[in-house]
Amino acid sequence: MSVDVTAIVPVRNRRDRMLRCLDALLAQDHPSYEILVLDNGSTDGTGEACLARAAGARVPVRVVRIEGTLGYIRNRGAELAAGRYVAFTDSDCMPRPSWLSTAVRALDEDPGLGFVCGRTVAEEEPVELWARTVQVPRFSYRFESCNVVFRAEALRASAGFDEVIGDGWEDTAAGFDLLTRGWRVAFLPDAVVVHDVTYPGFWWHVRREQRQQNLARVVRRYPEVRRRLLFARVFFHMRSAACLLALGALAAGRRRRRALWAVLPYALFLLRVRHPREMARLLVFDLALHVAMLRGSARYRSLLI
Repeated sequence: MSVDVTAIVPVRNRRDRMLRCLDALLAQDHPSYEILVLDNGSTDGTGEACLARAAGARVPVRVVRIEGTLGYIRNRGAELAAGRYVAFTDSDCMPRPSWLSTAVRALDEDPGLGFVCGRTVAEEEPVELWARTVQVPRFSYRFESCNVVFRAEALRASAGFDEVIGDGWEDTAAGFDLLTRGWRVAFLPDAVVVHDVTYPGFWWHVRREQRQQNLARVVRRYPEVRRRLLFARVFFHMRSAACLLALGALAAGRRRRRALWAVLPYALFLLRVRHPREMARLLVFDLALHVAMLRGSARYRSLLI
């Protein structure tokens, strides 16, 4: 079977969300594509439900059971893909109908493009600070796997998605590897994926923040990540730098009162959330990030804060 593009979705135990994603993929306006669902050991009937939903569809749908890290699963999916291009999204996403055609057109027109990223929007406006969703309004250099389309030959010839670190930054590694091989990337605002919005709770976010330690491995493999993604090439973002500065100022303030002025930048970040409880939560969240960064720095011998 020859098709232009293979749309790949890894999934584990997200039956209802995956069916919404599948419906959106089946509604794509591109004339030549297939859908490849990679079932990472689901026990809720996700794979069977996808096959039942796709019965009689004009678009070929395959469900393959592959277990492992997200990087491993995505790389195996690229090997199984029949398309000249491989498009990745996630089971909690719904690509708009022109998603594939927009990406394929850009890749067809420019042979130097190794891959393209698109715009990702929230399904609805989050009503809580600790909502879970993904929004990518502009090019981020993170190469978010919820909305990225590769030239198949380029991805297969590269190191691909990082298979060691699991969930978190494995897609960034894939993007930077292609860049080091001379491929270019483009951002397509019209290649839109809609991401759902859920509310798993504050402590879910704190636990999930530990995956940020994976960034140290990516930085060690691809030093350019420091310049493109990190604040002052060391800090995760400006707020993490302000947090560390504030902690240092509080420690030094006992002896030098003037040092307490250094708390002000971080205090301004906290004041944006207004509610005292949320300020405390934001501090806990940022401290969890610092712990993750230090763990990653020690594990992969690449300093991040």
